[in-house]
Amino acid sequence: MTEMRPAEPADAAAVQTVDAAATVTLRETYRPNQAARANKARLAAGLKRLVATIDGHVVGTVRYYVENHKVRVIGLGVHPDLRSRGVARKLMRFLESAGKDEKAYCLHLFTVKQTGNVEVFSRLGFRVIAERKDEFSESDTHHTLTDVEMEKQLG
Repeated sequence: MTEMRPAEPADAAAVQTVDAAATVTLRETYRPNQAARANKARLAAGLKRLVATIDGHVVGTVRYYVENHKVRVIGLGVHPDLRSRGVARKLMRFLESAGKDEKAYCLHLFTVKQTGNVEVFSRLGFRVIAERKDEFSESDTHHTLTDVEMEKQLG
């Protein structure tokens, strides 16, 4: 059974393992540039992290913060061996509940179009609200990348 909870300091190594495994295929498409890394460092102190566990083992993770009545979703990742089992959906539902508690009206995120994740987030109930040239990523396989902004309204 998959359980959701806030991350604890003791989860750090497991979270790092899941993040690394979850982003392997993404890094074939893009990697964060210097501006993205600087932005991540700036946000780091205010980010909260959730983990999904199965039998006590971390199998998924997501970071977020609440700003202007939006839950900003960052870095959703599920270990590749456990994908297609509803882990990402359960993490998003947990964030929806947390967002409602915080009086937020939507979940909000950015993703790189060329990864195929627009379709993944669409299946999770997100809709595209804007697309623009990605200024925060670089790629060895694509001349330009598209940054897609997505939202999911909270009912």
